Formats: sequence, structure tokens, C-alpha cells
Amino acid sequence: MTNEFDRVAATHFRAYDDLVDAVYLVDIHDASILHVNRNGADRLQMTPEEVCELGVLGLQRDVFNIEHWHKIIEAVRTEPPFIFWGRHVRKDGSEFPVEVMSQLVCWEGKEYLLSTARDMTSRQAMEEDLRNREPLLAFALNEAMDGMWDWNAETGEVFFSPGMKRMLGYGPYEMPPVFETWKDNVHPDDCEQVLQLLDDHLQGKSERYEATYRLANRNGDYLWMSDSGQVCQKDSQGNPLRVVGMLRNIDQQKRLEDRLRDLATVDELTGLMNRRAGYSAFEQQVRLAKRHVTGLSVALLDLDYFKAVNDQYGHQTGDKVLKMAANCFSQRLRGTDILMRWGGEEFLLVMPHTQRQDALLLCEELRDQLSKQVLYQSDQAISVTVSIGLAVLTAESHSIKQLVQEADTALYRAKSLGKNRCVAF
Repeated sequence: MTNEFDRVAATHFRAYDDLVDAVYLVDIHDASILHVNRNGADRLQMTPEEVCELGVLGLQRDVFNIEHWHKIIEAVRTEPPFIFWGRHVRKDGSEFPVEVMSQLVCWEGKEYLLSTARDMTSRQAMEEDLRNREPLLAFALNEAMDGMWDWNAETGEVFFSPGMKRMLGYGPYEMPPVFETWKDNVHPDDCEQVLQLLDDHLQGKSERYEATYRLANRNGDYLWMSDSGQVCQKDSQGNPLRVVGMLRNIDQQKRLEDRLRDLATVDELTGLMNRRAGYSAFEQQVRLAKRHVTGLSVALLDLDYFKAVNDQYGHQTGDKVLKMAANCFSQRLRGTDILMRWGGEEFLLVMPHTQRQDALLLCEELRDQLSKQVLYQSDQAISVTVSIGLAVLTAESHSIKQLVQEADTALYRAKSLGKNRCVAF
């Protein structure tokens, strides 16, 4: 090799000195190393001159002799770039795994081998760690209570974990591994939104896919699920190829939330609005009636002799009478009317867009309907009546409190006149 080549090659190799990978220029005939970059020599704990004196046969533990070397060169010639796995030897005799990518280069009509060697120690340790963890991962995949899924977006194939199948009541060989198996079981009211959230993530509009929806189990019952996933593989154009995620059963949590929400707004015994929630709706209707100058009537309904029912038959029977009355009133009311349990055996009825005469007619119907209801308890027929006091919003009505006081005054009048009647303020 000429001094001119040495000078030019050395100049070029200085550009490779700071590369993390080792770079070698090798004679294809005798496997001698002509040049090595600085980091390559440092990894071997040698000087560049020591590496060049060593040659490939001394450096690469998996190149056995010169005949083997010539076969490698032929492979490089037919399959460029050629990737070779082997072991490099440090100055102290220790070995480390390398991935060597080689190709032939031409300089002034002569061929040389240019190789890049990457130290695979860290990667090998990581792979070994993963292999050691395979039993743990397999256990998690099979035993996890939550469901794991792996979707091939190109083919539509989906891997459903054993835990997911158990969660939904399926056997290990059920649930066809296709996208439609999941999609067809999403609740019809949730499906459009869920698919949109998934599509947004696939198009890169969101970092993760996250959705809460109802999913049918094997029996056809819908369970609330929390679903999350992420694209983990894309093609060269950035299109998603693979999406993985986890499905969690939050049905009990969701039903508890709904229950707590109902308790905050609904009377547990009758299923009507409770006083707090009803009062808010009452306020809104009064504001609307005043703003649009429309009629609004309010009635207080109080069950007659209810204390006697409790005393004679017990509070459980009294509760049944309250539910009977609430159902009776609810069946007759219009969609715009608001009925709430005001307290004890007393109900408050708000009738928007209703003047005094129409309100009286409706209250009379409620009174008449309840008088015909019978509750059978221990072979005894129990019936109750209701007294109703009515008030109408007028220009002089300044507050809800005033309206309720007027209705209460009318109710007291109805009670004093013998009960089971309607009286307007």
C-alpha cells in the first residue's frame, strides 16, 4: 500500500473518530486491518497501530482462517451490505458480541472491505433479561384480570388475551381474532364515538387512544369498560401497522358513580326528584315563567291520615303507600310537569305553562286517581286520599318561598275543610 494511500485514508478516517461504532478498512486478500477509527480502537483497549497489527483473524473470534475469510468476502460481494454476527477480542483477552455490517469499496481500481462493528453487549443483556422475564410476562398475560389486546391494523387480526376472554365470559378458544369481534360488541349508543376516538389516534390527532364505553359480554349484558391503547409500529409512510392496549372492567365503579349521582338528586324511596334537585328545577321554571310571561302553578300534595297508616301497619307499609302514591301521580302527569318529594308524606308539583283553572283540573284528577288505588297488606285493603293546596304565579309573586307559602296556606284550608279535596290560594 502506498504512502499516498495511507495519507489520504488517514485523513478520511479522522472523520469517523467520534462515531460510536467501530469502523474498519480491511484488505480483502489477507484480512489485514489497514485503518480503524479511534472509538473502535478504544473499545478494544488498544491503540490503532495495535489493532492494525492484530488483523481480522486476531480480532474476530468467529473468523477461523483465511479460507473462511475468503468465503465471507464472496458473501459480501453477492449480498451487500453483508451483516455478520461475531465476537471481538479485547487486549486483555475478554470478548464482546458485535454486529458487523460490511460492504466492498473501490479505491483507484482496487477493492477494500469497509466494516462497521456495533457493540451488542447492552442489547444482548436486554434480550437475556427479556428471556428471563418471559415466564413473568406469560403469567401476567394469562392471569391479569384486565384484558390485553394487540391489533394488526393492516390485516384486522386482533389478539385477545386470556384475561380479556375470561373477563367477558368466553372460553380460551372463543372470540374470533378479528377487529369486528370487538366492534360488534360495543354498545350501539357508544360505537360511533369510540371508533372516532380510535381513528383520531390512528391519524395522529391524539397521543393515545382512550375511551370509556359499554361492551357486551358472552351473555349479552353490557359492562362498562375503560379502554386505552397506542400505536407501537408504523410503516415507512407513517401509517399505523400495530396497536396494543388494555381493557379494564370498571362496571362496578361506574354503577357506584351512577348510584351516588342518583342519591344526590333522586329520592331513594319513591324515585322522584328529591327536595334539593327539585328546588333547583323549580327555580329555573319560575325564572322562565317571569321572563316569558307564561303561566305557572304550584301544588302541595299531602297524604291524609298517613300517620295512622304508619301507626297501624308499620313504617314498611307506610313506605309502600308513599311509593304507590308517587307512581299514581307520575302516571298522570305531563312531560313538562315536575313532581318531587317535598318531605315526609308531602309532594310538590310544579306545572309550567298552566293557569289556575287547568291546574285545578289536573289536581282533581290526581286526587281522584289516588282515591281509587288500593294496597293489599296482610289480607287488608289499604287506601289513602290526598289534600292539595294550589298557588299560581302572579305579578305580585316575588319568590319561590312566597309561592310555597301560598300553596301551604291553601293546603291547610283543604285539610280543615275535611281533607281529600283541592283548594286554590
